[in-house]
Amino acid sequence: MQADIDRVSELVARLRRIGSDTATVEIKAAAGGLPKSVGESISAFANGSGGVILLGLAETDGFRPALGFDAQAIRDALAGLCHDEMEPPIRSDIEIVPFEGAHVVYLEVPAIDPLLRPCHIRRRGPYTGSFIRAGDGDRRLTAYEVTQQLSNRAQPTDDAQVVPGCSLDDLDPAAVKAFLRRLRARPSRAFRDVDDERALIRAGAAAADADGAVRPTLAGLLCLGSYPQQFVPQLFVSFVALPGRTLGDALDDGTRFLDNVSCDGTITQMLDAVLLAVRRNMRTAAVIRGSGREDRYDYPVEVIRELVVNALLHRDYSPGSRGTQVQVELYPDRLVVKSPGGLYGSVVPSQLGVEEVSSTRNATLARLLADIPDVENMPVSENRGSGLPRVMTRLRKAGMSPPTFDVAPGHVHVTVPQHALLDPPTVEWIAGLSATALTDEQHIALALMRNTGGVSNEMLRAWGIESHAATAALRGLVDRGLASKSGGRRYASYELVEVTERQMSLWPSAPAPAPVVTGRRARIDRELQAVLEAIRAGHVTVKAVSQQLGLNYATTTRRINQLLEAGRIEATAAPHTRGRSFVVREPA
Repeated sequence: MQADIDRVSELVARLRRIGSDTATVEIKAAAGGLPKSVGESISAFANGSGGVILLGLAETDGFRPALGFDAQAIRDALAGLCHDEMEPPIRSDIEIVPFEGAHVVYLEVPAIDPLLRPCHIRRRGPYTGSFIRAGDGDRRLTAYEVTQQLSNRAQPTDDAQVVPGCSLDDLDPAAVKAFLRRLRARPSRAFRDVDDERALIRAGAAAADADGAVRPTLAGLLCLGSYPQQFVPQLFVSFVALPGRTLGDALDDGTRFLDNVSCDGTITQMLDAVLLAVRRNMRTAAVIRGSGREDRYDYPVEVIRELVVNALLHRDYSPGSRGTQVQVELYPDRLVVKSPGGLYGSVVPSQLGVEEVSSTRNATLARLLADIPDVENMPVSENRGSGLPRVMTRLRKAGMSPPTFDVAPGHVHVTVPQHALLDPPTVEWIAGLSATALTDEQHIALALMRNTGGVSNEMLRAWGIESHAATAALRGLVDRGLASKSGGRRYASYELVEVTERQMSLWPSAPAPAPVVTGRRARIDRELQAVLEAIRAGHVTVKAVSQQLGLNYATTTRRINQLLEAGRIEATAAPHTRGRSFVVREPA
């Protein structure tokens, strides 16, 4: 019970500083009974990374205990909602916790198994009763996102479907010949004693349509086609090199793209074209190794290759997403690879790059790519779940920061920062925390939290730290008040506490040493200043600021909450009030 009391006190103290709910905490007064929207919040947390619901606090009264709140009745009603009205049911303890002379009801909603998603309000069905967290509110999942999650419950076969209007004559004869030669060289007799057509069918590169005509499958066309985009025009890779740090930034002469390439053809040809374009737009530095010279790029080429292959192999190929291509964006400070479709199977975001997880949405395509060589005569993909762990290992050896993963039901975006993990500004920042006797493991954990926003035991293991040492390092940072823990035992994550994360002066105060602002911190500073200027210019709602700056709604909400907490802006109404807007508090 004491742990729950401490947790509630900590959460409320943070919410009072911010002045509103957060992406992981939902507050309701519930003085007149259990609000109907609680079911939407439970669904949203369960379909994401989990979260906390606190009932019995009045947000409009500074998160003080709500008058007329019946904790016992609300707990019983909440238990009925979780057990009887949610699908699947939420099996989590619901506690009545004493707080400031009254009681609140505390529920920690766990992230449910991906194979059971979407969690939805049963009477409304999955397509109208499924939600996801967006900023400090809940957003209904789109029909495409719900379909994506439902498809996790079975093996998708979109890559094994025949392509209408396409015939075996649309396959590249040389590629087919080389492919079958490799298959027939195996010890197995499955491909030896059959003709080419039957061998292609057995391999999954071809299949009979409803009329009995043998045609290439989508996987076969993407691997062996003469020109796949004749039949699937949008299944290519777009590459852009950008001059600024946000999409849409332009040079003084109006140039918005330093390079813009549509990489088409087969998967092997697309991969080759992407790597050529990336090399052309990256800086190189000569490194002497032994008696030879090695050209080192901004990003290891092996990392880019693995990310693009992973995107092409695991993207969604269902009809609803065939109008969306894989995108590779090269910014001055980061590389981003965007893939349509969320994670498949039981994979959760915390496992990405940490564990060798083999969960293949496109099984036929994966099998073909294991027998298709790239330009270096190596298999395009081994399909062993080792691609992202190799990315982490290669970045660690290069001393670079790890990638971050933006995972949603409809997309996966991977961002690789250009800077080193323990660069001089990060080392100086750690030294400025006034924390003595930090271990090497804790230095790495702090750097990861600062550069990526969070860290887990698994991520530290991927960075070469043994599990028991990672656990001790993270526990020590929490005990020192430098980090906070969130999530359950299985998917626990750690992030910097706010006092160490905010290293800039947003309000005139006593002189203090100017912080070093680079990388992620510099980006946040720019976004905070941009939000201020947008509000000054008359864009005074979250939606208006988001549209004006091109920031997503969740990021805009976080920046506004930071400015509210710092006293830099004021809200004209309570959170969740219709028409709520903001004004800048100019220094006297």
